[in-house]
Amino acid sequence: MKICKVSVIILTKNRALLLKQAIFSVLAQTFKNFEIVVINDGSTDETEETVEEIIKNGAPVNLINHEVSFGKTYSRNQGLTSSLGEYVCFLDDDDEWIDNGKLQMQSDYLDKHPQAVIVGSSMLVVDNTTGSKILGKKKRSESDFLIRQTMLLKNNFFTSTVMFRRREALAAGGIPVGNKDEAEDYSLWLRLGLRGKMYNFRETFVKYRQPNYDKSRLKTILNEQMGLMEKFKNLYPNFFLAKSILRLRIAYLNFWANIKMR
Repeated sequence: MKICKVSVIILTKNRALLLKQAIFSVLAQTFKNFEIVVINDGSTDETEETVEEIIKNGAPVNLINHEVSFGKTYSRNQGLTSSLGEYVCFLDDDDEWIDNGKLQMQSDYLDKHPQAVIVGSSMLVVDNTTGSKILGKKKRSESDFLIRQTMLLKNNFFTSTVMFRRREALAAGGIPVGNKDEAEDYSLWLRLGLRGKMYNFRETFVKYRQPNYDKSRLKTILNEQMGLMEKFKNLYPNFFLAKSILRLRIAYLNFWANIKMR
């Protein structure tokens, strides 16, 4: 069993073409000491055949197939426990890495900063249809101090930008199976932040497709975040401000839901 420095975990379902682009963006990295763990969560398209073809061409990919879908929480956790790397990255199947130095820069940072447990970056936001229209750029605070001050106000790490220490993630409980498939990444970041320092690169490492969430889905996400805020209210600052802002956002969604029903 070959031990590698970095494990890249990609959860996928029925997105064979986008998955292929995501995998190729990893293979284009200048840093080569990695494995790719693809969790095929019950796809009914040509996902399995697409990945098998990439493996035949020599790519370091470990494919785990589910006959039925188990969801994001179970699958991410399976990828985390099945991976071999010292460091772990998540990459969503509809995202791509656009900086070939991502793995090198982030692994170097964690090597040089043993107290750091997670690093992220900015990301380029594109449309969900073609992926070619640039909608903007999202970034988060860089320093551990600023990240910690706003950790309850917002999710300070974009999933496909992160690299974190696998050992620390497992010690923090990983992604507990049984959680709802919303904000499962945010839950892990909050627990990792209690175990060490956090950092965000100013560079833009990822192209992110903007999802088209309806108001019901957004409300579910916000309610999950509210639960996390309550759980960590004594462990991070600005709880009451964060709770007030989130309540206003939920009230706004409820208002428009009521208007639509009339």
